[in-house]
Amino acid sequence: MLDKSATSIESEPQEVHRRNKLQRVFRHRDFRLLWSGAFLSFIGSWIQTVAQGYLVYQLTHDKNLLGLVSFFGMLPVFFLGPIAGSLTDTLNKKALLVICQMVFAVGALYLAAATYWNFVEYWQIVVVALVLGVFSAIEMPARQSIVSQVVPPEDLAIAIPINGLTFNMARLVGPAIGGLLLTAFGPASCYLINGISFSALIFAGLAIRADLRPTEREPQPIWDLVVEGALYTWRDIRLRTLLILESSVSIFGLFYLTQIPAIAEEMLGIGERLGDSYLAVGIGAVLSLILITSMTDKPYKALSLRLAITVVGATLLVLSQAKSVWLAYPAFIVLGFASVTIFNTCNTLFQMLSPDRLRGRVLAMHVWALSGLGPFGIWGFGYLAQKTDLPFTLQLGGILVLVTAVYGWAFRRGLEGVR
Repeated sequence: MLDKSATSIESEPQEVHRRNKLQRVFRHRDFRLLWSGAFLSFIGSWIQTVAQGYLVYQLTHDKNLLGLVSFFGMLPVFFLGPIAGSLTDTLNKKALLVICQMVFAVGALYLAAATYWNFVEYWQIVVVALVLGVFSAIEMPARQSIVSQVVPPEDLAIAIPINGLTFNMARLVGPAIGGLLLTAFGPASCYLINGISFSALIFAGLAIRADLRPTEREPQPIWDLVVEGALYTWRDIRLRTLLILESSVSIFGLFYLTQIPAIAEEMLGIGERLGDSYLAVGIGAVLSLILITSMTDKPYKALSLRLAITVVGATLLVLSQAKSVWLAYPAFIVLGFASVTIFNTCNTLFQMLSPDRLRGRVLAMHVWALSGLGPFGIWGFGYLAQKTDLPFTLQLGGILVLVTAVYGWAFRRGLEGVR
């Protein structure tokens, strides 16, 4: 149930529909709370990402072990993603959001203490990543599906990319702050700030007025709910095509993010300045979301998805040849732009093409494709980079993404009618 500010605007004067798109979405109080809380929390997460990548690589100097941290952090989504969607549809989303943020805070604060008092070891970082990954599998579809309950249907297509700005605008701010804190105070300070940052989403979750309790329905076994959501996604040709394209890019095209510490040190020679590389990716991501938001009413979603997949594959090939920041940073910007175009477009379409009663479970399939299958690409390409070298690994990933793009262009019927 929406709060009063999120009721339908069908009866409002016509000029309301011509308002600035940001005004249309941010006039909903609960959306403002969710957006601001997520933005502050994600700033902390990016601060920790910079420090953790640096810390792990300094502890191990192993590209495979560097990728394994992200692998174990995302692996639970592979097993729990569809189940988490069912939980999202059957439990109180407000309670899920708040409890998960509390667990995330405890994990970050533990690593802050372990790093500060010098008893941190690689295995501890992996165990914390695995535990938090379990809760992330539940939190992601819950938080994303809340958007559809705090804004009316006519604003949803605008709200989804604007909601995506939280993560990617934080990527502009977080790595810069993380780099400064890492240089001045060490990794422990970054973990501490991240632990504190989760209080923003805890407050937001508690303050939301919308009724986030599940809709009443006949009790069903959890496995039946999971199967129903998965079958609906697979039987709808549009959702199935989106799932295949998104899964392929997730497996073959996103591993470069976990290898940024190694790319920064081995290929670019910039060491602790790896935060600049994350910043470049963030610039591209924000530019993408600005463009997507401005084009929400345009019938270009299928075209932009195919183009973005093609660009990711080609840019990975360019990045493989980078010897200096003058080529690497533009490549990171383009990768950030194209990657966010892909996953935000898929996110929007998964929500818009699914019925209300199945939205959490269908959206969980999107999360599963992105974060459940991605770990296998991270692990596989990390292992390959350690056994061969980074340039070859980036080239292979780029070629496989381009194969995915060919499929997307050739199988046009899969996205027929998607606008």
